[in-house]
Amino acid sequence: MGKARVGIIGCGHILNRHLESIEFNKKDYKLVALCDNDKKVLDAALKENDVKGFLDYKKMLKEMKGKMDFVTIATPNYLHYEMALDSLDAGYDILIEKPIAFEASKVKEISDKAKKLKKNAYAVLQVRYNPTVQMIRNVLDAGLLGNIRSVSFIQRWQRPVGYFKDWRGIKEQGGRSLYEYAIHYFDIIQMMFGLPKVKSTYTFNHKHMEIPFEDTLYSIVEYKNGVSGSLEVNVAVEPSNLECSIAIMGSQGFLKVAGNALDVVERASFETEELQKKWDKIKSDAGDGITPNSYGTHVGSCPNHPKLYKEIAKGKGINVSEAIPSIHFIEEVYGREED
Repeated sequence: MGKARVGIIGCGHILNRHLESIEFNKKDYKLVALCDNDKKVLDAALKENDVKGFLDYKKMLKEMKGKMDFVTIATPNYLHYEMALDSLDAGYDILIEKPIAFEASKVKEISDKAKKLKKNAYAVLQVRYNPTVQMIRNVLDAGLLGNIRSVSFIQRWQRPVGYFKDWRGIKEQGGRSLYEYAIHYFDIIQMMFGLPKVKSTYTFNHKHMEIPFEDTLYSIVEYKNGVSGSLEVNVAVEPSNLECSIAIMGSQGFLKVAGNALDVVERASFETEELQKKWDKIKSDAGDGITPNSYGTHVGSCPNHPKLYKEIAKGKGINVSEAIPSIHFIEEVYGREED
């Protein structure tokens, strides 16, 4: 099988992550088309990439038939669902940036359509490839922490005034805070501990007063077997990111993974020397860490898009069906919002 010929819909700030990924995996992919409904944005992207350009994604899907195999959807959040269905109907495999949709039922619809049409549909949930995430999984699988008692998630990020001035600040288009910047970490939490029962949610605005939704959120949750938990998500921190962390407390020890984007082991302690030795090996086997993406005024999520494309080329990408639980998680958190 030759290179997958890729067309990208959406030439905003995330475009470079996908272009870098295609270049990194150039033996498996070839960029053949770009699309954006903003002519200036499209022209700027085409200046750097000598490929076919389109202002209308439906025209791209039609005209590139037989010349394109794979469509990456990197548009504003509210457009993902419709574009995914249209791309599948047109006969293409797809990769969709987060969130796939704002409702778990719509994500399932995309997944079901892909199965019916025998096409591949993948999700961009690249934080799963963080070495620290594999460390956590290995610690849990080995039972090093004993019986888990509580899990705390904290995301304290800086986002500059004006960050929400575009579609991100429109509830129907951006989908509120959790869809925009917490979704990757909710995905990790549900993958490790399952979907919790949400007890309560409280939201606040402390900085981004111009938006019709929260910049700060707190939830109390309960995981299976009575494990208690808390969620804090906010982008009202100054002058830079403070942390993005998961702390797990068990009967035999604790583990806290933090950093700017869940990329650093901050603390780990275990009851016995034997458990500590097992942890040391897990940490050693994980290899080097990563450096989160920088967007000038703030640090973003992790630079694992090249790994994502590599896994897709091997037939091991993250199926869009795997995105259903994290969307359901978000729906449950917002569904318990107190007045």
